[in-house]
Amino acid sequence: MKDGGILGGLHPFLKLLLLALLMLGSTLVVLIVGFIIAYPFIGDEMLSGLGAGDMSINSLRYVQILSHLGLFIISAAGFGILVGGKPARYFRAAKRPLGLSVLITAVIMVAAVPMVNFLLEVNQDLSLPESMKGLEQWMRQSEEAAEHMTKILLDVSTPWGLLFNIFMIAVIPALGEEFIFRGAIQRIFRQWTGNVHIAVFIAAVLFSSMHMQFYGFLPRLMLGMVLGYMLVVTGNIWIPVFAHFFNNAMAVIFFYLVHNELTGFEVENVGTGSIAPYAAAVSMFFVILLFRYMRRVET
Repeated sequence: MKDGGILGGLHPFLKLLLLALLMLGSTLVVLIVGFIIAYPFIGDEMLSGLGAGDMSINSLRYVQILSHLGLFIISAAGFGILVGGKPARYFRAAKRPLGLSVLITAVIMVAAVPMVNFLLEVNQDLSLPESMKGLEQWMRQSEEAAEHMTKILLDVSTPWGLLFNIFMIAVIPALGEEFIFRGAIQRIFRQWTGNVHIAVFIAAVLFSSMHMQFYGFLPRLMLGMVLGYMLVVTGNIWIPVFAHFFNNAMAVIFFYLVHNELTGFEVENVGTGSIAPYAAAVSMFFVILLFRYMRRVET
């Protein structure tokens, strides 16, 4: 996999360093520009919220969108130009995905739910040694704070609010995070190690670590590997982008339905309890089977 951009000949480590600098730099620039644009409308509200550590919901949503645009989407575009030359080709985004592969992708994400829930239960039951109780307490507090913030952002009661949340939590992260982690980082580590499986695993580890939610690390690691192998099997970035979007959108939709008492069905409970290990094994079996079928479709 040769890179055709002006910086395409850099060592993989230097490419990683370049990507990190672009992510930090573009985030800072986008936040500054975004604040300048928004100041006439909600600037005082944002400033007072920052000072008190308690921004309004609209300010939080605005900052969330700006952060994702800068940290992932704009930095990915810049990296694709500098390293790849032609971003669409570099990120394997030039071709339309096969319709059947898109359908299989959706089925894989549904089939993986019991496995995800099982890993979440395992992860949440993990505890550190007595000597590290302070660290564990901090990790759990961080987890609770992140969960509380997510619920605040998702707390809407209208269809328009639901659509906005799908855009904010499913569309933007699916595009940005997949182009960064699968499109760029996974490619870099494949060049560096010469081993696609190591590349998929490292990209998944970084993907899960980036969320800074320690008690959800294992399920996100597994999802990251599923997304990584989707790119390997199909050679098309739009497949993991769709999978990421589908996963996040379903979470947003079901939260909306449950929160507004439109359904009592909770996805988090699928395959849990005493049957969890067996449900996870069946889930993994079907995911592998579906991947094999996807490979046949793509060849």
